[in-house]
Amino acid sequence: MPRPLALALAALLGVALCVAGLVVHRHVDASIPWGLVLTLATVVVTIRAAGYAVGKAGAYVLAGAYAVVLFLGTSSRPEGDYLVAADTLGYAFLLGSLAALVVGIVWTTRGAGHTVPGPAGGPRTLGS
Repeated sequence: MPRPLALALAALLGVALCVAGLVVHRHVDASIPWGLVLTLATVVVTIRAAGYAVGKAGAYVLAGAYAVVLFLGTSSRPEGDYLVAADTLGYAFLLGSLAALVVGIVWTTRGAGHTVPGPAGGPRTLGS
């Protein structure tokens, strides 16, 4: 896949991931915010997967798109509507999302440079 197309797909995935997180983070069952837990875990793993598939740029693009949608989702509307409530769960989603973005990016950049046996017995570097 051409690199610009892969980066565009990473951005689209970041937007979709944040929209899904905005919808799902409020699901609570038995006093455990499963929606929030699953959303934040998915963010970290998806950023790592984008970094592995496309390189560091893919992780950065996905995280940037997620952050833009998160910022737009928290801005107030003239009608008084909002996507993230100003309560404990809403603040946990905002701060947890920012932490998940940082963890995903750090995990991607620190995981780079591991070598595995490549074709014809020569080593090849992962994560570049």
